[in-house]
Amino acid sequence: MDRLATDMHAACQSIHPSCRVLTVHGTLDEFVPVEDAMEFAKYIPNHKLQIVEVADHEYTSHQEELASIVLDFVMASLYTDKCVHKTSLSGSKTDKFIDSRL
Repeated sequence: MDRLATDMHAACQSIHPSCRVLTVHGTLDEFVPVEDAMEFAKYIPNHKLQIVEVADHEYTSHQEELASIVLDFVMASLYTDKCVHKTSLSGSKTDKFIDSRL
């Protein structure tokens, strides 16, 4: 799909409201302006926008931060309303209550 030919407003509105969406965007992305991500966030329901300071399009120096953001989003989506024992990427252990839709 050609990004420049896509009606992003319509594409955002076609996402089902119950579909959880995570957008991770770097402030130094040289291909897609961070303002685009902020604009999409206005139209996507059930959306979380995470801006990574000084990350480029490929998250060259931010791989661990990106992995942590995605893992936290997935874990929160999978485990809610259950007590889960979780080890963070930094190695610290936490017990946390999270609501479940399962």
